[in-house]
Amino acid sequence: MDLVDRVRAGLPPAEEKRMFGGVGFMVDGALACSVGPRGLLVRTGAADFDALVARDGVEPMVMGGRSSRGWVDVHADVLAEDAALQEWLDVGVAAAREAGPAR
Repeated sequence: MDLVDRVRAGLPPAEEKRMFGGVGFMVDGALACSVGPRGLLVRTGAADFDALVARDGVEPMVMGGRSSRGWVDVHADVLAEDAALQEWLDVGVAAAREAGPAR
């Protein structure tokens, strides 16, 4: 099963959108994560950012030469185990629900 299918299986009902060169998953109207060529882009919220980015295989999201304190790139090799993937999906869903629907 590829990463997109594994993410679908691990999320609550989500709307899929093409974005960031991959597939984004909107939960309750807010982007929770996106699967792309490098792995999983996960919404974290700023409060948890420092602890999460300190983990192996995790980097701040960089887009247009700027990094974001509310998003991380999680490398695909970190997500090999289903439990590890689910942990990151839970982070993204919690942050998306906290952020609320996009306006």
